[in-house]
Amino acid sequence: MKETRIHRELKYSCTFLELYEDKVKLHDGRISQRVVIKHPGGACVLPITPEGHVILTKQYRYPIERMSIEIPAGKKDVVGEDGLMCAMRELEEETGYGSKIWEKLYAVDPCVGYSDERLDLFVARACYKIEHPKDMDEDETIDVMIVDKYQIQNMLKDGSITDGKTIIALQHYLLVEV
Repeated sequence: MKETRIHRELKYSCTFLELYEDKVKLHDGRISQRVVIKHPGGACVLPITPEGHVILTKQYRYPIERMSIEIPAGKKDVVGEDGLMCAMRELEEETGYGSKIWEKLYAVDPCVGYSDERLDLFVARACYKIEHPKDMDEDETIDVMIVDKYQIQNMLKDGSITDGKTIIALQHYLLVEV
């Protein structure tokens, strides 16, 4: 049941995405339209302290017009950037923490209906505070939260966390890590 692209038109382009309007032929021969965002991908990390707590970020997200509690994450700065290098950079920039123990958990496609974005999800264990961490992006204002498993359970239950990648990572934490 594959769809075949007949025509592609670039509608918008910026530093981290391109938006296309495609005309496609469906498996039954009908013609339809698809809107597609091409994205360089990114990486995210479930950071765990030596005490078994999780490091989360809290920041305002303009598209949803509210604060969001998330695991550290960000886009790959260049096409083909290694996911682990991206995750390490984002952990340091967003939280001021680092780790020497990394494991790749999953590749996640968060928006399959309209984007080719792929996130590499890692776990970082025994995270430690870095004395002079890299600065976060100039347009970011991020609060760091260190939470235990009970706080995580409560935030998941009460809907405080709605970000998909974060829910996946925290469910992994609750099922596997503790």
